[in-house]
Amino acid sequence: MMSRYNKRKFTTLKIIVLCVLFFTIMPINSYAQDSQLAKAPIIVDGKPVETKYVLRDGHLLVPPLFFKHTGTNVNWNDQYQSIVFYVKNKMFALHVGKKFTDDYSPTSGTWERGTLSTEMIRFQDKLFVPLVDVAKKLGMIVKYDPEKRQTMITTNYDVKENEIYERESSEKLVALSFDDGPDYHYTPKILDILKEKGVPATFFVMGKHVKDYPGLTKRMVNEGHSLGNHTYTHPYLLNEWSGNVRSEIQKTQEVIEKTVGSKTDLFRPPYGAISKADKAYLNKVGLRNIIWSVDTLDYSGASAEQILETVNGEITPGGIILQHNFQEGRLLDGTVKALPKIIDDLHEKGYKFVTVQTLLEKTK
Repeated sequence: MMSRYNKRKFTTLKIIVLCVLFFTIMPINSYAQDSQLAKAPIIVDGKPVETKYVLRDGHLLVPPLFFKHTGTNVNWNDQYQSIVFYVKNKMFALHVGKKFTDDYSPTSGTWERGTLSTEMIRFQDKLFVPLVDVAKKLGMIVKYDPEKRQTMITTNYDVKENEIYERESSEKLVALSFDDGPDYHYTPKILDILKEKGVPATFFVMGKHVKDYPGLTKRMVNEGHSLGNHTYTHPYLLNEWSGNVRSEIQKTQEVIEKTVGSKTDLFRPPYGAISKADKAYLNKVGLRNIIWSVDTLDYSGASAEQILETVNGEITPGGIILQHNFQEGRLLDGTVKALPKIIDDLHEKGYKFVTVQTLLEKTK
């Protein structure tokens, strides 16, 4: 009769074999370059997350930052050349080329040696960790569906969803929002138009630009506009260690408070991309995660006519319009040209312009 230990060992081995079978039949071009690394979706709590992967000695390995999608904090420790994973009361470290882990015991406050079925590797200058081992050490369940040919992870870790794209409203309310500024070229022109029209907006500012242009940041607030946190340097958060994400947000909060005397409770992730772990952090520090319902694509150099067509075709009561007030290459001429017409058109349709904070308050 099979012991409990052998049953668990057999189940883990079965999952690894099935995962490898699935990823082996996926089309693989070449591992010669990073851009050619194979990709496949892994289902995390019912949602597909596409990830690069490597197969080695019968084991499936994924980038460490993949686990941010499970709600896990993932950080690099330069001193020990290790990746540290942390969620709830579980924390452990993996070392490059080592077939063991260092597991932190919250009860004793000490680190204890654990085991791995295979080591973390560096491939094409990228780190890859064993999917099944890491997930199980985090208390998660890994299964493979042979019919759907899908690997699935149940995280057993709930994070309150916090993305706000729009708010249903009985009133015709609309919020204009501008990302990435302030700057000395487009921001003053946009502020002049808003002042002339008597319309408030919400500016999702980058911390480094607030530091460079404190006068324009103060003008935004003094003229009735609100501010949101848009990180310090505008990184793609899915590619950032958890500690870097926190630093980007905290530094921006600090420079906003230093400049205008108060922090903001709004945050917008660059490119609208954010992981489950980063959402958990926003919830912890009380930042509301603001996305948008109308993307004007003005950053692409869209013309005023194209921007107007997008806004008029997609706006609904409670909508949030995304535009920009900083763009390298000076591609926002269409934004400035379209703005007065956007305001006039929506006024004619009975819309009232409000800040994002006011929109959220009025649509509770």
